[in-house]
Amino acid sequence: MEQMDLFDDFYEDPNIDSIDMSKVGFKVHASLIYKLGEELIADEVTAISELVKNSYDADSPFVNLIVDPYFSEEIIEEFKGRIVSRKLKGIITITDAGEGMDKKDIINGWLTISNSIKKKMKKNKEVTKTFERMPLGDKGLGRLSVQKLGNYMLMKTKKKGETKEYTVYIPWGHFRKNTTIDNVPVKITEKIVNGEDINKGYTELSIKDLLNPELWTNSVNVLKLEKELSQIVSPFKTANNTFFLYAKVGQKDLNFSKISDEALTAAISKYTISLTRDKLLITGSYKMNFFDSKSERIDNIDYLQEFMQLKKNNLKECEFINSNDGYFIKFEQSISLESISDLKIDISNNEILFPGSLSGEIYSYSLDSQSVRSQIEKLNFEFLDELNKFRSYISNNKGIKVFRDDFSILPYGYGDNDWLSLSAGAVTKGKYADLKNDTVIGFIQLPGKESYNLREKTNREGFIADDNYHNFELIIKFAIKRINKNRQKLKKEFSEYMLQKNAKKNDSIIISHEVAVSKAKEVTENNQRIAGILNDNSTKALENNTLLASVEDAIGKFNMPDTEKKLLATQLNKLQKGVNSTNQTLMEATKYINKIATLQDDIKVMEYEYEQLIERMEEVSELAGLGIVAETLTHELNTLVSNTKKNTDEIIEYFKKQYGSDKRMDRYFNFIKYSSDSIRKQVSHLSPGFRSVRTMKNNLRISDLLSEHIEHYSDRANRFDINLNFKISNDYEIYVSQGMIHQVFDNLYLNSEHWLQHSFNMHKIESKKYNIEVKENGIVHVWDNGIGIDPSIENQIFEPFVSNKKNGRGLGLYIVSKLLQSHTCTIRLIRERNIFNNLYKFELDFSKCLRIYL
Repeated sequence: MEQMDLFDDFYEDPNIDSIDMSKVGFKVHASLIYKLGEELIADEVTAISELVKNSYDADSPFVNLIVDPYFSEEIIEEFKGRIVSRKLKGIITITDAGEGMDKKDIINGWLTISNSIKKKMKKNKEVTKTFERMPLGDKGLGRLSVQKLGNYMLMKTKKKGETKEYTVYIPWGHFRKNTTIDNVPVKITEKIVNGEDINKGYTELSIKDLLNPELWTNSVNVLKLEKELSQIVSPFKTANNTFFLYAKVGQKDLNFSKISDEALTAAISKYTISLTRDKLLITGSYKMNFFDSKSERIDNIDYLQEFMQLKKNNLKECEFINSNDGYFIKFEQSISLESISDLKIDISNNEILFPGSLSGEIYSYSLDSQSVRSQIEKLNFEFLDELNKFRSYISNNKGIKVFRDDFSILPYGYGDNDWLSLSAGAVTKGKYADLKNDTVIGFIQLPGKESYNLREKTNREGFIADDNYHNFELIIKFAIKRINKNRQKLKKEFSEYMLQKNAKKNDSIIISHEVAVSKAKEVTENNQRIAGILNDNSTKALENNTLLASVEDAIGKFNMPDTEKKLLATQLNKLQKGVNSTNQTLMEATKYINKIATLQDDIKVMEYEYEQLIERMEEVSELAGLGIVAETLTHELNTLVSNTKKNTDEIIEYFKKQYGSDKRMDRYFNFIKYSSDSIRKQVSHLSPGFRSVRTMKNNLRISDLLSEHIEHYSDRANRFDINLNFKISNDYEIYVSQGMIHQVFDNLYLNSEHWLQHSFNMHKIESKKYNIEVKENGIVHVWDNGIGIDPSIENQIFEPFVSNKKNGRGLGLYIVSKLLQSHTCTIRLIRERNIFNNLYKFELDFSKCLRIYL
């Protein structure tokens, strides 16, 4: 039997001589299907994800995925009257128990590209029959995922309540050949089913002859698939879970484990959020560990009970409880939506745009080693039984995620996506008690039938930022704000309670670092004096032992009655025991005194670190002082420049009238005017950064801001032979303070200038380039072609006092990040490496202050 590659020579161009010219019309080349798939489906992992989502849309309670890269099969096909064979390698099978399809669904739906019943369902705000799901897809293009995976597809499907099962066979690889779509052979067969199977619906999709079977033998790719699929379905166990995912690649069962009960039990506080059309309900519960401080651990329930009794007037929304799950304080707030400001209004009925009902849970953790170990021991954990395991688990599952009917809405809460700015808010406001993204695990659940107003982007990477999403995000952030306020208040009130409690035991309370160090020094100095006294007393105690022994010998030699000798010996024995006991006590005291003596070194370290901190604060103060001087000086310069220009114009006019034109004087006058304009330009660039101006925010076009930035530094860049490149693909307006944004880009340019010159001097680069690229959705990339960021500081680059410059303060990028955070914007170092294998490109995200797309 002949073997050949059917895809190399299966079709030929049609014979145009036999075509009826009166019936000529448009035909679609088969390669169009292939190109569509290539454009829309990024890779094999994405393709599988899309097919899994189809099972979810089919209203199935589960999907079972099996990838067998070692599968092998030989098929027989007819080619131009000849029988040919083809060896197939690898198979992917996807099975579900959803609605299934009948002949109409197959022909008008599955085989009609870009036609989808889901589109109609979304338009009419319909949901699936059984689980009331909102369809994920609506473009009718998900089936193109097949072509990314293999050359042949076999689909078996039966609709619920129907008596016929259909088998659809498509040689998908043929779409890459030189032919039209109508020439690609699609075979559909049917068979009758009986009995109980009539009530069942199902679809089994088999993709054979994988394009890249070796891909699935690589553990890295398998882990990537596992991670991608694990982000599809909610990992939280709730009563509403309706979709379960099972998968196997080769011999490996993929793990899509739910959030561990142990992890949820270990939270030190938990919160619920519930939104209905008329109100927002927030509840919170707190364990004793929540009130721990570095200096004191709270392990007595009486403290909390007494605390709530004493502070009940200040904590009216809280109450003491004694629950079985270890929570002792509970709070509850119910807020009317009308009382939340800045919510968008539906102009058709003048009511608040309602994003849909929702519910959520948030679990907050302490990663302090002592607190974690206490929880592990108290709750008798089996899985998270070690400190590092616990911390790693929280880190891997951190963030507040968003689900619609248990299906993930990416990227919210995954990876480092802090869509609620939890950590940023805690840092910028200095609120140590606030929820932080790194120490929370939580979710927001949206019922599909009630959340149609929240529309996803076409690439399914988040919601469309319209008025409905504005209200959704605002309401969640409002809830978080209320939770944080409650946390802050509880911490503050409890700290005051403990201070008052401790004040009764102590004469004074240490209120500053200086006083603490002073008192510790005093204690250690007294400790040395006491240690000397103890040593003397120990020596005297030994001498007393010797003296008692000699007295006992002397008594034996005295001539006295035996009864008196006995009585005297008894008393001496008691005295000997007392001396021995005293000596033992002195030895124990000496041992502990010696331990206390070691604290002297710790106090020296504390004192040194405090002095270092003061020095750093002095550096910051110097910068602040220079800023005040610069503000005053700039005001004076502005006045002087204006007066100089005015006087120069008058002198020019006078000179021409009196003496006529003179080339040398003209050049001099022009030089004065040019210099004045240059000074004015520099002064005008500084002015928006002054305190009186920088707090003002305006809608500013990004192209104008950056064009001004480039223009301002163009002369300076020319002097340093730096090529400034500015590219903009999409212009828009952002609501920011002009002065602060100038400071951001000034810092970035000056930082690049330094390192470009350094790289050039080190002969690492032949030319110096500074680049700014404005991308879509408020994203701006800034980079240069220098050596990039030293790997030793790449993870601390935005922290204060981190710098590799010789005399660098290490505050530039820290200030940049803080300025951006004050505008609810962010900066990050993209994980892309340059030719020197260093990170080098910054991404500034202005999406949170985006105002108008132009």
